Order: sequence, then C-alpha cells, then structure tokens
Amino acid sequence: MKMPELRKWFRMLRVRFVLWTVMLEAFLLIVFAILLVAILQNNQNQQIYETLRLSAAQMNAVVDLRGDTFDIPTQDVADLQSRGVFAWILNSKGGLGATVGRASQLALPNPIPELDTAKDIVLQNGETVRLFVSELNESNQFLGTLILGLPLKTEFMLIQQVQLSLLISIPFVLILSGLGGLFLANRALSPVKAISATARQISATDLSQRIELDLPDDEIGQLAHTFNEMLERIDEAFRHERQFTSDASHELRTPLGFLKTQLSLARSKSRTASELLEMMKDMENDVDRMTRLIEQMLMLARTENFEVPQKQEINLAELITDLSAEYLIRAQEQNKILILDMPSGIDFQLQGIPQLIHQVLVNLLENALKYTDTGDTIHIQLRKQWQDIAISIEDTGQGISPEHIPHLFDRFYRVDSARTRDSGGFGLGLAITKAIVQAHGGNIQVRSEMQKGTTFIIHFTAETG
Repeated sequence: MKMPELRKWFRMLRVRFVLWTVMLEAFLLIVFAILLVAILQNNQNQQIYETLRLSAAQMNAVVDLRGDTFDIPTQDVADLQSRGVFAWILNSKGGLGATVGRASQLALPNPIPELDTAKDIVLQNGETVRLFVSELNESNQFLGTLILGLPLKTEFMLIQQVQLSLLISIPFVLILSGLGGLFLANRALSPVKAISATARQISATDLSQRIELDLPDDEIGQLAHTFNEMLERIDEAFRHERQFTSDASHELRTPLGFLKTQLSLARSKSRTASELLEMMKDMENDVDRMTRLIEQMLMLARTENFEVPQKQEINLAELITDLSAEYLIRAQEQNKILILDMPSGIDFQLQGIPQLIHQVLVNLLENALKYTDTGDTIHIQLRKQWQDIAISIEDTGQGISPEHIPHLFDRFYRVDSARTRDSGGFGLGLAITKAIVQAHGGNIQVRSEMQKGTTFIIHFTAETG
C-alpha cells in the first residue's frame, strides 16, 4: 500500500475508532498484567518468607546440641526437604556445626544476612536463593545460628509461566479485538456509506434523493432520519425560492409590459400635451406598482432573515388604540362597524420594532375592511394571560374557503386573484405579516368559515423583568 493510500486509510473513522479502541484495550490489559504479576509476586514473597520463618521456628524447636554435635530428627529433616528448604547450622563460635539437605553440597554464603531478615543472594554455583537467618536457642541459651535457604527458580516458576502466558495472550487478544472491532465498525457504519452516496447525488437542481434504509432507531438511524428531514426542508426552501422568483418575475413583467406599451404608443405618432401627460400618468402608476412590489419583497426578505433594527419597548395598548381610532373613521365611511375590546389597567408591553408591529396590524385591518360588506362588523380584541399577549382581529365578512387557508401565508398567494390585482395587491401582505410575527418570537393563526367571517389571532410573549 502506497503512502498516500495508507494515510487515507488511517483517516477513515472506522480505522481510527478501532485503533483507539485497541490502544485503550492494550493499555488496560497491560495495567491488568502488571497488577496481576505484582500481586502474585507479593503473595509468593510472603509465602517464601513464611516458609523460611516457620522452618526456622521448627528447627529451633527440634535441634539438640550434644557436646559439639547438633542432633536433628530425621522426620524434621524430611519435612524441610519436602518444602525445598536447606540449612547451615553454625555453632556459637561461628563455625559450621551441621547442614540440612543440599546445604552439604554448597559453600557457606558470605556475607551472611542480618538476623531475622530475608535476602536474595546468588551462590557460587550461580543459583539464586533466598536466605533467612535466625538464632538457635534452647532455654534462653544461645547455641548457634541457623541459615536457611530456599531456591527461587522453582518457587517463581508459576509467575514466569503467568508472565509468558500474558506475553503471548495479550497480543493475540488485541489482534482478535482489532479484527472484531473492524468487523463491527464496518457493520455499524455501513449506512454512512449510503448517506454519503445520497449526499453526492444531490444538486441544486435535484433535491429529491432520500435515504431509503431499514435502520433501527439508533444513532445512525436517527442520523439518516435527520438527514432526510434536512433534505426535505432544503427541497421545500428551494421550491419556495423558485416559486418566489417565478411569481416576482410574473408580477414585474405585467407593469413592465404596460410601461413598454405606453412608451411605444407615445413614440408611434404625434400626440398632444394632454395625451402625453395622461400616458405619463399611467406609466407613473406602473412604476409605483413596481416600487411597491420591490419594497414589499425587500421587507419580506429582511424580516425572514431577521435583518431588523434594535428592538425597543412597544406599548401595544397605545398602538392599537391609535390604529383603531384611524380605522374607525374609515369603517364609518364605508358603513361598517369597528369595535375595540381591550381591558384597562393591564400592562401590554412588548419588545420589538414599532414600525413592523404597526405594519402587521395595518395588513390585517386592511384585509378585514376589504373583505367585509356594508353593515359587517370588525372586532379587535387584546388580551393577556400570564406572559402571553393575544391580539385577535375578527370580521363577519365573506369568510375564506377551507382549501385556501393552508396557503394564506404563502408568498404571492391570492384567494381572489382578479380582485386583488384590481386593488393593487401582490399576495405578499400576509406573508410579510407572518414573517414579522415570527421575527418577534410570536405566531399567527387563522380561523374562517364561509359567510360567517374570519379571525386572525396573534400570540406574543411579553418581556419579563
């Protein structure tokens, strides 16, 4: 494998996951092995020390001094040899008085360890033994010195076998763990390949691709589900943008067409000043219509992207009172009834942009006036419950057909396209209204019934503190 391919392979998530897992497992196994060997060695050292100490106590109890000769019962000698213990017995003058077991074949160690201590030494034959030195007494009379030895090679054979087993088994376990981890990582991350393949097939012109996998409800399954939801939102946003561009182009094409026609007619033949002024007035109306459309589109774009100035405190009660007074006059001129229902003594303070909230109320009141007949009633109500401020604008007008309600807040959507075009509307008013309300952290709902009227309800959260 070439170096670039090797680096690419090591950058793969599954490989790094397995490597980190194996490294952590290796660390834990090594720590376990070290602790295990240390515990075994400590236990073995304790056992050796106790064997030597008990053997010294046994010899101190059974050895007799007869003249210059030490007498040791045969049974006790056999017991010591069965434990692997051998011994030198020094008389009170320091000379060698007797030996037990293999000590007769070995030279007396030099130097001799201190009394009641155990020490590892290497004998002249190269054998490592542990020595234990103790006094030989009888009736509080010093008879000599006991030097007991125990070979360590045999005693530590178990530890050496454990160390060898660990040395062989740990790499084997790590290799199996790595292979098993790689297998499990491949299985667990295989859906990621499908997600990546789907992502590569997505383009701005084709957002219809989805991840079609039968996955459990685990992290990968949730990732695939979230990815599909994200694609759905992006696809919906692109559809909205394409529709927005198409509708905006259509809306601009009409006044531009009229404007071009008026210019062509103005140049087609000689005209009087009054005729030219009339044509210029029509062209000015077309320009005004395009200006209003562009302004509304810019407002919608800024509001949807939260490009709003610094918020300030708004007195909703005062704002609605002023607006209702203005629209009361207009309603009376059209023989319609406008009622304001607002409790007194309640704080209706809201943090926001006064001009935008004003625009929301104007849009809804304009619609209410537009779609109510003579004698109909427009009811404005302001309520507050805890921190929830609710504004409702209800009319007893024509109502809205149920199939139109889900699309009321879509851009350029018209319930009655012919009528709204005649009155200069673009189908952006309610879209702007919803965007402003959402930019202020609120929501807007609509209820309507044919021939009974329509109610728009806005909910805001009042500022605390």
